[in-house]
Amino acid sequence: MKNRMQDLDFEQTVALDTAKDFEFTKRAAQRFRQVVSLDSFEDEDADVIFHYLYKEMELVSFGDHLKRYIYERAGLEEPFGEVPQEVYREIAVDSFKETCTPKSMNPTSTKLPALVNNWLTQASVKRETVFLLGFGLRMSAEDVSDFLTRVLREQDFDFHNPEEVIYCYCYSHHLLYGKAEEYKERYKTLEPAQDKGNAAKIYSGGLFLDDEEKLFQYLAYLKAGWDDPKSEKSQAFQEFMRLLERAREIIAAMYQKDEEERGRQKVWKAENITPSDLEKVICNGIPINKMGNLKKMSASILAKHFSQKRFSRQRITNILNHKFPVERFDLLTLEFFIVSQEMEDEDPYNRYHHFIEEAQEILAKCGMGEIYIVNPYECFLLMCLLTDCPLAVFSEIWEKSYEEPEGK
Repeated sequence: MKNRMQDLDFEQTVALDTAKDFEFTKRAAQRFRQVVSLDSFEDEDADVIFHYLYKEMELVSFGDHLKRYIYERAGLEEPFGEVPQEVYREIAVDSFKETCTPKSMNPTSTKLPALVNNWLTQASVKRETVFLLGFGLRMSAEDVSDFLTRVLREQDFDFHNPEEVIYCYCYSHHLLYGKAEEYKERYKTLEPAQDKGNAAKIYSGGLFLDDEEKLFQYLAYLKAGWDDPKSEKSQAFQEFMRLLERAREIIAAMYQKDEEERGRQKVWKAENITPSDLEKVICNGIPINKMGNLKKMSASILAKHFSQKRFSRQRITNILNHKFPVERFDLLTLEFFIVSQEMEDEDPYNRYHHFIEEAQEILAKCGMGEIYIVNPYECFLLMCLLTDCPLAVFSEIWEKSYEEPEGK
């Protein structure tokens, strides 16, 4: 397989099409290729992947992405790594003042320079902070979309949410925060649409909100409360349920095989598979505590890498009960599990590309952006898929992450 690593089309896979994070992405793609091409990768795959994740992988924070964005927009000429944080802070503060953007969407006594300093050093921020920065830094709708999907690893603009529709319209038309507030107040007194009419046509046409009239037609349509089958949230839940059903079928078949080997008569079906079964199979490498629950995520040395997420039975249950939103993590984990089992005996190279193709399609349907090699968890899944036994390696690395690090 090593000889074919040069054929992996990373440029298309990771969408190297935006200048502001080009260096982060390029470095991550180059290191990915180097790691999976190592002679030791084939025989010591879990050790090699774990070492890379824990010791070598560059963790790119929200603050790093924000600095990179300001660096590009301001046209700074000195080397990126040598620009003092004060320079970024001053540029951002000046931009907020020029655009008359408030320091927060909620009351706060913290001064703007302190808030900007905080954003420049944070691993992640709330969604509303990205919307605020969109106005404060005069971002385009595409820029904000990029921060939502690639940096926060969340869904794109939710066009079933009136506020996000207003924000997107304002970014697209270069309108300031004050105008967005005006539109939000106007929405409060807006009469709900009496029928779907033109608003439905606007939505089905891809939300081309060219002017205020179309914007408020669509907002009236939203206010009427008609179910919207194309909402990103509902689409993500539908995709989650589809993948979950397939995962249940696979696990039922696993259990059935065991039952047959033991000579029992029990018949396992997908409907018999519970969130606990899913956790047991997919989170097999994570240690269990005395209460029978997965050990705390904070005990894993890869907690930061994986954004504090595991595919636990509690998480699955909360999603099924609509208490947690479906995230890209959930969809990619399920897709990884399915591909790892359905293509278990396939060539790793083919399995990898099959996963990429299907995962990109799922993420696109849900407005979640493309697979991003800079994201440690997504890089981890891709590396596992290039091994002979993806699920076993996946489990082994989780297990290693709960062991005492070398040197302790």
